[in-house]
Amino acid sequence: MAELSNPQLIEEMRWQLREIEARKAENAKALAAVGEVTEATSPDGTVTVTVGPGGVIGEVRLTDKAMASSASALGEVITATIRRALTGESAPRPNPVEDDHDEPIDTVFDL
Repeated sequence: MAELSNPQLIEEMRWQLREIEARKAENAKALAAVGEVTEATSPDGTVTVTVGPGGVIGEVRLTDKAMASSASALGEVITATIRRALTGESAPRPNPVEDDHDEPIDTVFDL
């Protein structure tokens, strides 16, 4: 097998990326065609999971912030987010931060 030059390698990588994007689009169409797609996001917003009919995981999206956590912590967040997507549960709300002062704080929660 002949070695590829840098421009050839770059073009090969671009072709592979186009193929991946095309397959993602095909998968998204297939999931949409067969039924409802459920999406869940982790409480901290770092992980989003899309699940199609039959529990088929369509996509897992990570933010740059997610990559800053340890592998075990990230695995736990991904697993919990997948479970929420499969069960349709909403993400738990983070605990409010307590202040040292006695003044009331106006807070609005989305329900």
